[in-house]
Amino acid sequence: MSNQAAKDKKVIPYLLLREAKIARNKDKLERLGLNDPSTTKSSSDSSATRTSRSRSAAHEKSSRSLVATTRSSRRVSNGTPVTKSEVQNLPVSTIGAKEFKSKKRQRSEESNSSKPKAVVRSEAKAGTTRATYVDAKKVLYGHFDYPLFIGRRLANTGKAAVVEHANFMCGNEVGISFNKYSGVCEFQNDVLFLWVNMNTPDADIKNKFVVDNDKAQMTWYGGSRMREESPVIQKLISIGQGAKTGKNPDSCGIILFYRMYNLAKRIFEPYTCLGRLSYDSHEIGSQPIRFVWNLLDFDILTQATESGGSCIINEIMERNL
Repeated sequence: MSNQAAKDKKVIPYLLLREAKIARNKDKLERLGLNDPSTTKSSSDSSATRTSRSRSAAHEKSSRSLVATTRSSRRVSNGTPVTKSEVQNLPVSTIGAKEFKSKKRQRSEESNSSKPKAVVRSEAKAGTTRATYVDAKKVLYGHFDYPLFIGRRLANTGKAAVVEHANFMCGNEVGISFNKYSGVCEFQNDVLFLWVNMNTPDADIKNKFVVDNDKAQMTWYGGSRMREESPVIQKLISIGQGAKTGKNPDSCGIILFYRMYNLAKRIFEPYTCLGRLSYDSHEIGSQPIRFVWNLLDFDILTQATESGGSCIINEIMERNL
């Protein structure tokens, strides 16, 4: 017997299983009445009709779209060409220019408009300086009748040491959080701390101290995100003007804390309290916003000395030259 005949006689289980399934499905279709050739043909014809209709509808829609977007021309409609002068006199919208501005351009124009935007202020969270009450007089005087801390350095470095000093003197809890990157530390009542750095290498701006006729002033610049309409700036102006006219109570005010960069050690020294400030002026439209403050406790600063006998304000004025 040849090899081909042996292969034909060989039983393949897969083919047997396939034939059995085909027979079973055919029998089931006959019992359900679905094996009628006319029914199958009708279904296929119906399907073909639906497909043809959908194709026709899509073609018709595409045609309408092409007709709607086709540019009409006087030269095409009546054979009369459009002259160059007529094109120049046409409205902008009829010669293809965009009638809308990009979102980026709209935002740019809004930001450059003369009308300032309203700044929405977030609520103060518990456990922050904005939700904490401090007494400005206790920050400066402690529990004594004389200004104990004006003109003196704190024992520890960093802004946190200043905040902890204020909380300790006012009997508050320790560990109250604040924004260490801001140049202003705001408390719940009308008390604000101003942070000032001096002698910083490669500083873009410099805070200057000027003394004239026993009156001391200092320039101070707000942060890059601060605008004249910012709530904290408005609060600084309001409290500063109140200090200038003597309307603020002793428990409120703006307190200046200054620190100097030690070039030899390449670190900042601890903050020194330079007393209260009052508003003198600010430069409208400047960025960063520029203030001039009056040092209300300058006479106390000139008399305040540390344990070694040095006077902080004199040291500041020497390095300020």
